[in-house]
Amino acid sequence: MPTRVDYSIEVNYDGRLVPLVARGIDIPTCQDCGEKVITMEVDDQINAALYEHLGLLTPTQIRAEIERVGVTRSEVAWQLGIDEKTLWYWMNKVQIQPRAMDNYLRVFFQFPEVRTALAAISIDSAAPIVAMPDAV
Repeated sequence: MPTRVDYSIEVNYDGRLVPLVARGIDIPTCQDCGEKVITMEVDDQINAALYEHLGLLTPTQIRAEIERVGVTRSEVAWQLGIDEKTLWYWMNKVQIQPRAMDNYLRVFFQFPEVRTALAAISIDSAAPIVAMPDAV
């Protein structure tokens, strides 16, 4: 029997435990013993609460921003210096992006000059970002 509850959990995120109360989660609950059954739907509700609690871009928002700026997923991954599979994981609810990468995504999507600069670096990736003086 589905039961609407406030579900408390500690989630390991970015190397630390984050306390989370997912409000109004529909969880199948045994009417005899009260045991709660965590289904994929329940997990999705908890993850949605976590994205909101942490203030992270959701997979839907990441997809929308990629479309808005008019680049391919492959180009985004290349310019950010991440594997395309990693970006796919974030866009398909397989993995939640770390805070640093969430910040990086926001800057990437917000500022065209950042995309331009990263594209230029990606095109000539053999060029050092900082020239190092010869060792003496």
